[in-house]
Order: sequence, then C-alpha cells, then structure tokens
Amino acid sequence: MLAGAQTPTATQPDEPAFIGRAPFTDRLNPPAYEPMSPLPREQFDLGKAVFNTTWAAAGRSGAAASDGLGPLFVTNSCESCHNNGERGRAEPAPDKLSNSFVMQLGGPATVYNHVINNQAIDGHRPEGRIEISWRERAGRHADGSAWTLREPVYAVAQLQYGPLPPGTVLRPRIAPAVFGNGLLESVSQKTLQAVRDAQPAAVRGDLLARLGWQAEVANIADQSAHAFAREMGVTSLWEAQDDCTAEQSECRAAPNGGELEVSGEHFAAVVAYQTRLAVPARPARDAALDQKGAELFVATGCAACHQPHLPVSRLSGPARIDAYTDLLRHDMGEELADRTIEGQPVSSLWRTAPLWGLAHVLQDRQVALLHDGRARTVEEAILWHGGQAQSSRRAFNALKRSQREQLLAWIATL
Repeated sequence: MLAGAQTPTATQPDEPAFIGRAPFTDRLNPPAYEPMSPLPREQFDLGKAVFNTTWAAAGRSGAAASDGLGPLFVTNSCESCHNNGERGRAEPAPDKLSNSFVMQLGGPATVYNHVINNQAIDGHRPEGRIEISWRERAGRHADGSAWTLREPVYAVAQLQYGPLPPGTVLRPRIAPAVFGNGLLESVSQKTLQAVRDAQPAAVRGDLLARLGWQAEVANIADQSAHAFAREMGVTSLWEAQDDCTAEQSECRAAPNGGELEVSGEHFAAVVAYQTRLAVPARPARDAALDQKGAELFVATGCAACHQPHLPVSRLSGPARIDAYTDLLRHDMGEELADRTIEGQPVSSLWRTAPLWGLAHVLQDRQVALLHDGRARTVEEAILWHGGQAQSSRRAFNALKRSQREQLLAWIATL
C-alpha cells in the first residue's frame, strides 16, 4: 500500500472529510455532490437537459436549438453513451456493438479522421461498419478453480472512402463514467506527483492528464467538445469542426445547424453539469466484510494504483475523495494493448480507472468493464491485468476461493 494510504471508513477527527458522493435516489435525476445557490443550480439543471438532448439533423422542424447532428455520427446524445453519468452498457448480443461503443483511430492520418462514424443522417452513408467477434480464453486459479475470459477481435468493413492505410491503429472504447470528473480534475499536480514518488518502481505510473482512458484529455471541456464534434458531428466554440475531412465532400457540403451548433451557454452548462455531478453513495456494508475486503485489496497490491483516497482543495477547506485511482498511466501488458489493422499491438498505457460508483453500476444490468467493455465481471477485469499489474493479478490468482469471493464482494461495494 502507498505510504499514508488508508481505506476510507469513518473520518477521524484530524482528517479532512470525504466529499463527492450522494444517494442516487432517482436514477433518472442524478444529483450534484454539494448544495448550490440558485444560479449554479439553474446552470446544472440546464446542463442536465442538454446532456439528455437528442440531437436532430439540420433543418428539422422544431429543433432549432438542437439541430446539426452529423451528417456522420456515432450517437445522437450524450445520455445515450453515459446514461445518467454512468459508464457505457454491454453489447446487446455477442455480435452486436454496444450503443456506448466508439472505434477511435490512431496512427497515420486517414480520410476518416478521429473515429469511424457508423451512422449517418438521411441522404448520407455511414463511413463503415464495426465488426466484433470473440475468442475464449480459459485458465485456473492456484486452487484449481476454473475461469474463462473473452477476447474481442475487431474489424472495420464496408468502408465508404477506401481502405485504412497500413499502420492505422484501432482504438476500441466504451464510454467511461462522467460522474465525479469535476473532482478528479481538481486533484493537484503536486498530489499526483507525491503519489507517483511513493509508488514502488515496478508499478510507478506516468503523470499526464486527468481524464480519458489513457489520460489523454486535459479537462471536462475538452472531453465534451471532442465527443460533440467527433461522435455526434455537433460543433462548438471549443471544437468548431466536426469529424468530416476535406476528402469527404458530401459530408462537408451538408447543411449545418449554425456556425456553432452547441451555443456557448449550452456548452458551459454541460461542462458545469459534469463538473458538479455526484458519485453514487456506497451502499450499507457489513463491517467485518468491509475490513477483510479492504485488507485483501491492500495485500494483493491493488491499492498501489487504485489509491483509496486523494486530497482535494475546496474553498471551504481541505477534503478527500475516495475515487480508488492514482490518475496515472501504467503499462497494463500486451493483452490489453490497442492493435493496428495488421494485428500488431501498440500502446498499452492506461490511466488507472476510478472504481468509485462501481456498486451503483453493478446493481441491475450487465456491465462492460475495461476500456472496450470486454470484461463482464470484476473478476474478469482483474484477470486481464498484465504488465505492471501482473503481480497483483498473480496475487489474486493465489488467493483461496473464499478470499477471492470476499475481495470481489468488497470491490462491488465501492
């Protein structure tokens, strides 16, 4: 465990309070994590409305404030990927993509720009179709208990503007949760540097940005602008060009919903909504399980990267968040790496995923964990850990079955 790290229980008198969580009593109306005066509350509520807006094609009757979708896109609303601020959903069937899934592109520049837009408004054709198939992996824990994993294999078909150039990297992504991002964004560089310095050399991470699967996004505004422009084809002051390239003449010539399709007021409100959005409160827990699970979390090395708490500064004074992340990038091994269209693995550096809110996500639906949703359970997600996390995976494999069940049950309360 990192020096000074503790698993959040009751706050001691000399320790800052934990903030950031609130009960999600109405799953359709997620709350802010702190009270607000009337003007910020109005902006929060407006941001929630824009976040939930279904965008329409330019010129659609009655949609003047929310037109400009596409003409090429992946989804038509923020909510469709991040339902009530949560992470993306699992695929509806083994050969079907989740509607929270995006195929980003890396490597050399392509006519398709940043993402493969697999939908289009009337009169236009999608850029291509994403195909997914699965390979099964099987193994056993040290006590002989069997496990299976599913490995996704991706392909892009029916490309409308020619083949992807050699070396193009397929970057499959499921939508991450956005709740709590405002507090993650507020963690200081000094804090994260101290966390990094305290980590053993074998698991020491890289410090980059706060957000994104690979810590590649500086802040909520950038993340929102990228999603609007690249995945919905909706422009804003922050990103005034959609994902169409010069070679896509039909796309570039299509009508738009105005020079900036998201107004400055609406864009600021969406950012404010995400900044203040609470993380679901943890459920009631059995004290004995809570203690044992937390001890196993430390003993297996999970807490070295999934830092149990981080300090944040507030106008009202110091506070802490129990996000269970160090916000650093770690090498997670070749098995989790993105791959080129030729099948060659590339970067496997991933930001430590925050675990807070996991209990809420696990409540009542199939989950899609890790960067592309391949893991159907917390256990599967752990078993995919390699690289700098390989020692923790081995420690998990070496546990007795009863200990694994205790640890998994505890993680499911986060």
